[in-house]
Amino acid sequence: MFPTLPAKMTARPRSAHDLVAHGIGHSIMQGRYPVGSVLPGDAELMQFFGVSRTALREALKTLAAKGLIESKTKVGTRVLGREKWNMFDADILEWHLQLGVDAKFLGWLFEIRQALEPLACATAALRRSPEQLERMREALDGMASSRDDRKGFTKADLDFHQTILEASGNPFLQSIGSVIGAALAASFDVSSPVSSEERFAIGMRHHQAVFEAIDRQDPAGAGHAMSTLLLQTANRVGIRTQAGAVTTVSLHAFSQEGPVAALAASERQSAR
Repeated sequence: MFPTLPAKMTARPRSAHDLVAHGIGHSIMQGRYPVGSVLPGDAELMQFFGVSRTALREALKTLAAKGLIESKTKVGTRVLGREKWNMFDADILEWHLQLGVDAKFLGWLFEIRQALEPLACATAALRRSPEQLERMREALDGMASSRDDRKGFTKADLDFHQTILEASGNPFLQSIGSVIGAALAASFDVSSPVSSEERFAIGMRHHQAVFEAIDRQDPAGAGHAMSTLLLQTANRVGIRTQAGAVTTVSLHAFSQEGPVAALAASERQSAR
């Protein structure tokens, strides 16, 4: 038996295959289709969702690309384990948030942010353009002027972090924007930084420290400031950290021009 589609899903128009993908995806997240189980056959799915075979197949392809399912001849469509899911996928993150996240899931989000965002800040300090720095300043100003506006603060905060990712110049780091958006949404649901004067002041102080380090092109200071900001945010929402750092690493920004690029250019020239 299929669940009723969540209100957030039915509130906005979607294509037929998108509705099917979301319906099945939610069912998997809710455990209605446990790991290792086989989905109902095409005929049953088509009848339930009222869609064509083409729309159903497109939906199943979408879910397979996200790592949720796998189709095999004579076996059917099987639900894969979480280790196969693309946790960076915007839909998968959204579905988790819609269904509610626990402390363990929030902890995972903070761990991946802790692993990547300090590096993004450090490289942004080296590579940011004047325009990107100005956008960070505008986002910071937007946060400061949203003391009593939770929605406005959230948007400005996300703009701040995403501009840092963009300024890193690294497309792999830029691709974690959906993770940061999910983390901010989840943590703000637990405890908003605008819920008290003290929390607001602390949050602004840590964001200001990140901006100032990027402004003065101090990569080590920027990375440290972001790491401190993330720890403060985790503490605000009640996510425990161990007594000391799990590890400390030396981070390096690698030249975007160098022997590899020169060698490739030389080989292209030789091939002409």
